[in-house]
Amino acid sequence: MKARVISATAVLLASATHAQIHEGDIAVGVNDGVLTTGTDTDGSGVITEQQCVFGVELGALARTADPGFDTDFGTFQPDTDLAYFIRKALRKWDGSGFDSIPAEQIRISFGPIPGASTPLTDPASPIEGVYVGTSGGEWHTHYVFRLELNGQAATGVTSDGVYLLELELREIVGAYEPSHPFYLVIGQNASAQDLEDAIAFANAQFGCGVVCLADVNGDGMLTPTDFSAWIGAFNSNDPRADQNQDGQITPTDFTAWISNYNAGC
Repeated sequence: MKARVISATAVLLASATHAQIHEGDIAVGVNDGVLTTGTDTDGSGVITEQQCVFGVELGALARTADPGFDTDFGTFQPDTDLAYFIRKALRKWDGSGFDSIPAEQIRISFGPIPGASTPLTDPASPIEGVYVGTSGGEWHTHYVFRLELNGQAATGVTSDGVYLLELELREIVGAYEPSHPFYLVIGQNASAQDLEDAIAFANAQFGCGVVCLADVNGDGMLTPTDFSAWIGAFNSNDPRADQNQDGQITPTDFTAWISNYNAGC
């Protein structure tokens, strides 16, 4: 059964006129029927400045409730339920990329509901989190993000660094399409330079509009099924088979697909 709560913040604000997204929160809207993240809206629920990578700094107890998620008043139908879904295992920055899966996990909770933790391996499908209801069509929600090691707050120096959390938003009924993946680059006692470098890398690799060439079947994950999808694209002269982006579909694109696959997305 889905965990679902009504956001107390949303209830308190339901009778107020929402002027703008709260500063520091992730703006959520609906663009052409798709849940969309960003930094600004047109005031009626459409994201005008899309963004998919957001920097986060944890506090002394390896936790934070910021950024939250906020929408324009009336963005959704009343009583719409939205939740985060965890798409992949947590990654840790090594100075040049997010290739390693650490022992640490991020737990995302809401009030007394423990929520969900990042898995230690990439899941076959996104992991469902806590559904929170809207009030008056507004969704203003602050989940708690906590870095954990073996179920305890990861406050030791060995857990210091920068982590990458990949999420998406979904609506319980399915009136809106799930959001594209978005990413939290999370610093735990990390230097400003490390966090800045990691955010820049994430924007270049995963930012809005970045195409993952090796993900030929477009499911947001790199798996052996993408090889079968590439073969199908190659045989049907589908542009997705053009892995070296030279405008032609030739056998050299197979080598390019292997390279793109190994590089990851």
